Amino acid sequence: MLISRMDAKLHFGESGAYGNAGTFASANVIKLDKAQAGRMRCEIKQTVTATAGTSVVFAVQGSDDNSSWTTVEESPSVLTANLTAGKTFSVAVPPSFNYTYIRVAAIGTGNFTAGKFDAWLDVYQGA
Repeated sequence: MLISRMDAKLHFGESGAYGNAGTFASANVIKLDKAQAGRMRCEIKQTVTATAGTSVVFAVQGSDDNSSWTTVEESPSVLTANLTAGKTFSVAVPPSFNYTYIRVAAIGTGNFTAGKFDAWLDVYQGA
């Protein structure tokens, strides 16, 4: 698979502000047209320090209809104290990914009073 540098990173956009416990999704989704996932990972950068709350799990989610989402891979739980601005996280997209749409979400426990993330889909080659 040939990938140009321009295509190498696709931007999901910044999430909305973290709030009550639940799912905080990326601003955008990316339509893959059921392409074979290949070698991809989602890079996540905490843009606003999270406050209050307990923890989040960063999840790669897939959907066939852009409305019902299934978590296909997730990070270990990240405590609020580690969700500081500038902190980065990475979650691999499994090679078996077979959905039309992909997004990144932070699934939070506890009630947050602040926090946002930004995310990119990184398509890469090599071992």
